[in-house]
Amino acid sequence: MKVAFFLVALLAANAESANILALFTSASPSHVIINVSAAKALIAQGHNVTVVTSIPVKDKNPPYKHILLPSDEQIFTDIEKGMLAMSNTPSPIDKFKNMVKSLTGMTQLQYDGMRSAEFQSLINSEKFDLVISGYFFNGFNLAVAAQLKVPIILIWTANPAGFANTFTGNPTFGSFVPNMLVTNKQPMSFGERIMSFIANNVFGLLHDFINYKCGQYYDEYVQEFNLKDMPSFDDMRKNVSLVFCNSHFSEGPIRPNVPAIVEIGGIQIKDKPDPLEPKLKEFLDNSSKHGAILFSMGSNVKVSTLDPKIIKTLYNVFSKLKQNVLWKWEDPNPASFPGNSKNILFSKWIPQDDVLAHKNMKLFVTHGGKGSVVESQYHGIPMIGLPVFGDQPGNIDKIVKVGYGLKLDYKTMTEQELSTAVNEVLNNPSYAANVKKFADTYKDRPLSARESVVFWTEYVIRHHGAPHLQSPLVHMNVIQQYSIDVLAVIFGALYIVYRISKLCICFVWRKVFGKKCKSKAKAKKSKKE
Repeated sequence: MKVAFFLVALLAANAESANILALFTSASPSHVIINVSAAKALIAQGHNVTVVTSIPVKDKNPPYKHILLPSDEQIFTDIEKGMLAMSNTPSPIDKFKNMVKSLTGMTQLQYDGMRSAEFQSLINSEKFDLVISGYFFNGFNLAVAAQLKVPIILIWTANPAGFANTFTGNPTFGSFVPNMLVTNKQPMSFGERIMSFIANNVFGLLHDFINYKCGQYYDEYVQEFNLKDMPSFDDMRKNVSLVFCNSHFSEGPIRPNVPAIVEIGGIQIKDKPDPLEPKLKEFLDNSSKHGAILFSMGSNVKVSTLDPKIIKTLYNVFSKLKQNVLWKWEDPNPASFPGNSKNILFSKWIPQDDVLAHKNMKLFVTHGGKGSVVESQYHGIPMIGLPVFGDQPGNIDKIVKVGYGLKLDYKTMTEQELSTAVNEVLNNPSYAANVKKFADTYKDRPLSARESVVFWTEYVIRHHGAPHLQSPLVHMNVIQQYSIDVLAVIFGALYIVYRISKLCICFVWRKVFGKKCKSKAKAKKSKKE
């Protein structure tokens, strides 16, 4: 008994002092914020975490060792152009083309960083116990875990979907689980089920293509660095320990998940907001009379690059409000501002979670990205959604359905429509009441998001990758997954039974009546003759 206790204590001690490599190489700042938040939870528990990114982090004095990978500025330019094109085109086909172009650039950026001298020096000079990778079309990162011979955990910054499901064998129930790029509503109408079915298959093909490219990069990486005894890319895809998803069942859509899917929705939200910089604090503190509004289109869409007509509409409405408006504007040069209204403060960077936690915040005008919606819901702030692409339209449709806010088309909205929507959400207390009620539900959990990250990460370390969490679906091909082989055998057996039964009946018929059985086809042929 004492020996068993000692072994358990030893395993716990090893988990508490783990050396973890965190690959957060997405070019999207919103993804990195969520990923780094998970790393901070592990650091607070006493783990040593080395964070590797392709873009600078926002932490001025990070509590982790940070490695910024070298990158080609042209790739960032191409990604930005793709995002801008998606923001300004109304065509779904053009949006999809530009999205694929941007994703291709992000994939190349991350692969180049993994091959850099800085990164290779890191992994060849330190011993790690675990790799955590922020997954965004970078499956070749699996090669690092294989190279280090350690388990790997992925972080997916959305609901459990096709991209996360394939690594864990999490089934895609297309009949009642909507594709997040179509809608988040449940139950779906017949038309929504058709669109969701199409989207699942289209993006399934996209994911297959990305996996094919990542597999090529994986093999190139193995050959370039002459790595021995490396499992294949397909084998590594089947050996992901678990996937952290930035979601929570209370948000929906409701769906069953396998044990290797762990929901950590709201991981980026602090228990206690950080102090705001003096200028922001003064602006929000002085908003006590009428309240404050936050306007941000996230980290991937630059408001300053939108159609000037859209910017003019926004400014004309916001400048006439009695509320103060904190506006995320990427160009710090005051000459670039659309105006100089006393009630508007333009800021290049806004600590969104800390701002939404401020007591005077009354409304969030948002693009509807997953992180933004979660933070607004957590702090009980109603929203007006101006979705652009990706999962944003579905996210905003959901908040409209449940009464947390309204939705507008940012490309076509008039000043009257925006003004009416703002005043409706501000003056109708039902929106704030609904979202605050949800906030209570969202926070009610047996483990917080941070505690979940810590427990399951240590669980994977304690159990050497925790292979027992793995669903058998990971090892099944499409034919096996949908029981096509079983159905083929059943139909084949039924056909054999049918043929044997027919022969038996014909045999009895001949014995009794002395005539041969004729099939309908032969009977018709005889009549024609």
